[in-house]
Amino acid sequence: MNALADMLWVELRKALRSRVPPVAGLMSLFMPLGIGLLVFAARNPEISRQVGLISAKANLLAYSATDWPAYLRLAAMMSGAGGFGVFVFAITWTFGREFVDGTLKDLLAVPVSRAAILLAKFAVVGLWSLVLSLILLLATLVMGALIRLPGGSPAAILQGSGLLLLTSFLAMAVVTPFAFVASVGRGYLLPIGVALLALIAANLLALAGWGEYFPWAVPGLVAQGTELTPVSYVIVALTALAGMLATYAWWMRADQNR
Repeated sequence: MNALADMLWVELRKALRSRVPPVAGLMSLFMPLGIGLLVFAARNPEISRQVGLISAKANLLAYSATDWPAYLRLAAMMSGAGGFGVFVFAITWTFGREFVDGTLKDLLAVPVSRAAILLAKFAVVGLWSLVLSLILLLATLVMGALIRLPGGSPAAILQGSGLLLLTSFLAMAVVTPFAFVASVGRGYLLPIGVALLALIAANLLALAGWGEYFPWAVPGLVAQGTELTPVSYVIVALTALAGMLATYAWWMRADQNR
């Protein structure tokens, strides 16, 4: 337990001393700011026409968010894809930096089990992702209040906030395999490429009607309000567990000579 606590402290210090977490925080703010800007422009068409602020397609998308429930649903849909990207960024940096910075051999030389090292890394990524999700939710609520959307009953806001957080948590769960990909690829490039392929496949399978069985499509489907069976959530949970176990197996058995 002491070893795990020590590694947690080490990983937290790495994150707190880096510029990457603040950058990820700013990235998470872009989504609610962008949605708020679109909705504001759609609700004020004369201003948007004068300054050329919003296109016709974006106007149609934003105009659908005419009240709090629709606005929070749109924010949840954005968080399904955007949040996934930010979480991939976080886990890729946490695991890939050891290879890029050449610190892996030094890390493995400390008298701490590799299981403790990996648990600490996953715990920090989870905490980091949770903080980013809360920042996203808070910024979304603030933007909704600033643009004065109607229909802001406590029940509607609570339900919409729950949907946004559920989408974020599902997106968190399906990024654990990218720790394995970052380890195998010994850096950042491979996991980012695989993440793009996963997003493309998720959209294609969702259009084909098979998205509920593809873990990376589930967050987006939930955000859209699609009724899913428990099988979809089980697949997401198994994907999260498989990502952690695959990462552990690779770190335990792979030749770490670089």
